[in-house]
Amino acid sequence: LPDEAAKENKFELTIPDGASLILRHSASGVVPGLNDYPGNHPPVFPVFWGFRIMVGTGILMLVVSWSAAFFLKRRHSLPKPLALAMVPMALSGWLATLAGWYTTEIGRQPWLVTGVLKTVDAVGPVAGSHVALTLAIYLILYVLLLIAYLGVLV
Repeated sequence: LPDEAAKENKFELTIPDGASLILRHSASGVVPGLNDYPGNHPPVFPVFWGFRIMVGTGILMLVVSWSAAFFLKRRHSLPKPLALAMVPMALSGWLATLAGWYTTEIGRQPWLVTGVLKTVDAVGPVAGSHVALTLAIYLILYVLLLIAYLGVLV
């Protein structure tokens, strides 16, 4: 678990030289960490948990779908607990996508284009009320789409 203030992990499961093997294709490769970019790294907490929610939801989707396929192939029906678990799983793809989007967008801060354009330099002179109105319209639209989607499911 990350502690951003202390710049350390309180608990971690590590694979020795795992990051350098993946990123540098060598066990002796050097992988820069957040301490190598003082003031130029994203907030750790939302990126850390967003990534884990994305991956965990994806694994859960695989387990539930494979379980359903197994039961349908063997028994030609689903056990009631699995059938009930399938209902909230209808929204799990959305949750995984949203968590991945948060990971991507928050994870690249403070840069819009890494090393070239910072977010603060790309901000336009748009009034806060216009941004709030646009956000409200999008939220209303997506809530209506969610209601329609759930109406089709039921």
